[in-house]
Amino acid sequence: MSAGTMGLETARDSSRRSLLIFASSATVFSVLHHADHVIRGNHSGWPFQAEVTPFTFSLLIYALIGPAIYLTVRGRDVAGYHLFVAIVGLALIGAVHFVPTGGQESPIHDIYMVYGSPVAGTLALVVLAGLMISVALLAISAYTALRARAKEIER
Repeated sequence: MSAGTMGLETARDSSRRSLLIFASSATVFSVLHHADHVIRGNHSGWPFQAEVTPFTFSLLIYALIGPAIYLTVRGRDVAGYHLFVAIVGLALIGAVHFVPTGGQESPIHDIYMVYGSPVAGTLALVVLAGLMISVALLAISAYTALRARAKEIER
């Protein structure tokens, strides 16, 4: 293996590692945030309550991110897919938590204040922030991997 090929493999491994770290982190924070919804009992939905709500549809993110993690672990180059999942995730999180609508889940009123405990409320907000940050870092990492691949093809 030449030095150039070895450098290329190292860059691919680094990119793959970043994608796995951020996708896995986003998944963990997503599970924690969904659990927070269920524990708070507000802005939840089926399968934890009778009605189908945006919460129900947000559970589909696991059907998107699971295959991306699996394929990345198996060595497949799916940075574009990770970018798609991250953009969908950011759009969903942003729309549900920060776009002012009648059904918006306000971070302060609907998350922090519900607990009645500053520690529990702060922890819930930290989980939401961790989710947003990890999904944003996944998007950045995926975009960076795609740009590196495009530059590689140009050579």
